Amino acid sequence: MRSFAVLACSIALPLALASAALAGCGSDGSSTFNSSGGDSDAACVGFSCNDENDGGRPPCQGLECAQQECTGGSKTTVTGKVFDPAGKVPLYNVVVYVPNGTPAPITAGLGPKCDRCDGSVSGNPIAITATGANGEFRLDNIPADTDFPLVMQIGKWRRKVTIPKVAACQSAVADAGLTRLPRNRSEGDIPRIALTTGSADPLECLLRKIGLDDSEFGVAASESRVHLYAGASTAPAAATSSFSAGGTFGQGTSLWGSLDALKKYDIVLLSCEGGEHEANKPEAARQALYDYAKVGGRVFTSHYHHYWFSNSPVAEVRNLATWTNDFTCQGGGCTFEPEPAANVVVNATVNTSFAKGAAMRAWLKNTGSLTGPGETLPIQEARHNVNAVAANALSWMTIANPAANGKTAHEYVSFNTPVGAPDDQVCGRVVYSDLHVGAGDTTGVPFPGGCTTPDLTPQQKALEFMLFDLSSCIQKDDQPPRLPK
Repeated sequence: MRSFAVLACSIALPLALASAALAGCGSDGSSTFNSSGGDSDAACVGFSCNDENDGGRPPCQGLECAQQECTGGSKTTVTGKVFDPAGKVPLYNVVVYVPNGTPAPITAGLGPKCDRCDGSVSGNPIAITATGANGEFRLDNIPADTDFPLVMQIGKWRRKVTIPKVAACQSAVADAGLTRLPRNRSEGDIPRIALTTGSADPLECLLRKIGLDDSEFGVAASESRVHLYAGASTAPAAATSSFSAGGTFGQGTSLWGSLDALKKYDIVLLSCEGGEHEANKPEAARQALYDYAKVGGRVFTSHYHHYWFSNSPVAEVRNLATWTNDFTCQGGGCTFEPEPAANVVVNATVNTSFAKGAAMRAWLKNTGSLTGPGETLPIQEARHNVNAVAANALSWMTIANPAANGKTAHEYVSFNTPVGAPDDQVCGRVVYSDLHVGAGDTTGVPFPGGCTTPDLTPQQKALEFMLFDLSSCIQKDDQPPRLPK
């Protein structure tokens, strides 16, 4: 009698191992398997069954029936590497799986349920794994001798492709042209993103560099996946506020002015405006942005947008870091540190004391980004707004600020929300970047005319890592990522 070790559905799948699911053990509870058990007249064949179909398990269904047990330790396997939409940069922690049904539609914007890692894939996966720090995956026990669907997903980025059949107990390499995330809605799912521009950093150009088609950039009323809003300007520079093909952006204040406006989006990206511009960020807006993150929103902010946190109406948020160079701060307790000139290259050290930080460093090394002394990350326009990080936040990268006698400045900080909530109750995530990523692109020019550089710089690759990590399902960030159930 053939035998196979039975895994309970409630046990989390190991990150590095692709596992076959038992009949009826799908990830989303939408299984339609025959439940007649051992008394069924139908023969139970395939990977999930033994000769007698003992234990009352139902017959296999769909692609389960093409999973085959191999001898001598071999398995039917597909390997590959998942890339960003541009097909240039491999991605970390992308879930890769074979569904045994149709994955459920992904709804844009925030719903009643958080995208947590305890339930964010659908389609009853029968084999599942995730990419490592080199972007590579190995998926064992795939269906043999038949074409099969392969899903790549991180958060609400999702693409489904068809992999040609692999002979039983053999291994094949997936075509790299298939294993990238979608560039547009016709290729798959893309989160709905709101992006406010700013006069100090053309963050909108980064999304084009990672591979999103120009057709996916529009305004709030459009079906495009990236909605552009005009942020504030600090003279003499100007924030981009229009399209080269005609039409103007909405105002950033109309986005962050209410929780309802923010909740239409999965991710909110705020480009540096060259100053705090506190008049455009009243207390009600600062509360709304935090409330958005609390209920599952993902927020990325750059440089002077520290104002949302350093001046938050929520004490737990203000206390996440020791803030400096806050030009709205007056009186006792206000500190100011000199900063490197914009053209000075400073080498940043990645914090490897937690699992994702170690993965980020390995990923940056694998992408050829750690070219500074001692395998550090060379960055320009490093700023100094964070002197220290508290327990409820994570520091991903630091510099020894040469303009402040080597004093430590924290360049990437993240925290989960609600701040201080138990691990099983966190819902959203925030990333604060204290550096600019323009690298030759220009603000103020109608979009996409100011986006002139085609490839990511090393520091922009670090930002790409943070962007896709921001997109991923929510868990405690100082722990190794775990596969969704």
